[in-house]
Amino acid sequence: MNAVLDLARGAVARRARKPRTSPFPYALLAPIVVFECLFVIYPIVRGILLSFHETNFGVTKFVGLAQYRQMLHDPIFWSSVQTTFEFTFAMIAVWLSLGLAVALLMNWSFAGRGFVRAILAIPWAVPDIPVVLTFTIMLDPNFGILNRFAAFIPGVHHQIQWLSAPNLAFIAIIIMVGWKGFPFFSLILLSSLQSIPDELYEAAKVDGAGPVRRFRSITLPALYPTLGLLGVLAFIFSFQQFSLIYLSTGGGPGTDTSTLAVTIYNQAFEFFNYNYASAVAVVGLLLAAAGTVLYIVLQRRVARARRLEGVNAAL
Repeated sequence: MNAVLDLARGAVARRARKPRTSPFPYALLAPIVVFECLFVIYPIVRGILLSFHETNFGVTKFVGLAQYRQMLHDPIFWSSVQTTFEFTFAMIAVWLSLGLAVALLMNWSFAGRGFVRAILAIPWAVPDIPVVLTFTIMLDPNFGILNRFAAFIPGVHHQIQWLSAPNLAFIAIIIMVGWKGFPFFSLILLSSLQSIPDELYEAAKVDGAGPVRRFRSITLPALYPTLGLLGVLAFIFSFQQFSLIYLSTGGGPGTDTSTLAVTIYNQAFEFFNYNYASAVAVVGLLLAAAGTVLYIVLQRRVARARRLEGVNAAL
């Protein structure tokens, strides 16, 4: 009995000596939580609710899935979905490939490397409006610098309508958005490259491995986790890209560069159909979430398969 009482007294004493939780960390988190609730969670919930209603002359009524049924028969919506995925996959390829190439170049030792690394971040830091104005001038069919160079190519008309031709407008958008975003991916990959031990490359050189073999056997495997993360970020960034596309082409010509973000804006602020725009936004959110989850699952399966290959090779 005394032993039980001693144990109880010890437990009470330990609870009494336990320090109280300070409210200071919660006070620091409070502004972030309030911000997320007001500007992220509330708009999402409000948009979902609006997608099930219809507003006419200030009168809002519940219509269920009517907006979504309209969406199924809307060719503009399906065209924007196709354009969004084409643009997204193109930007993932451009950002990752160009970012990796520039990161490999910046990883070499050469005179002025620090200065070049510093100016590498300039495109990422420049606001969208100056970028659009610069590229609009460069792509101008009358005095743009790209048309001046095109005049020296045999068989190419020197007054190319870069932003109004159906096929060229999409390519011009990819070039502009790719130039704006690749420094972010280059800097992240460069930091990952610098974390690879030099001893691995030296050992590979001793074994007679050439540059290509060292890149395939050492560099790429070390960059797989970073490339997977950047792939997800590239998917998210390109899926929600709006300002550069809208300011340069407005989604045109026709709907050739009209992504889901541009379609949502046009429906809400040009046609004032907020309910239908909310429905399109909900579908876009679901597609973005599904694409991100699918990409993560595929990346994990690829990483697991490569680990198994490594284990089998070691055995």
